[in-house]
Amino acid sequence: MEKTEIKISIDNERLEALTYFLQKKETSSLQKELGKILEELYEKTVPPDVRDYIDGRQKKAAPPKPKVKPPTKNNAERADKEC
Repeated sequence: MEKTEIKISIDNERLEALTYFLQKKETSSLQKELGKILEELYEKTVPPDVRDYIDGRQKKAAPPKPKVKPPTKNNAERADKEC
């Protein structure tokens, strides 16, 4: 999924205070907190059927992961003997 960066402005003193108290509470970073809030706004604002449609499109667009078989004991022993 392609992501878009959003820029917002905030007074420097407010940002410093917010960052300080987030660190004091040992919560995640400001960026993670804003991401959570943005996700909540998305779920609150976008109708469920539209969210389902978007999720379905994203799943179809994701390339399938290749299946990798772990080496078996017999194959590993054969490789050792061949070397």
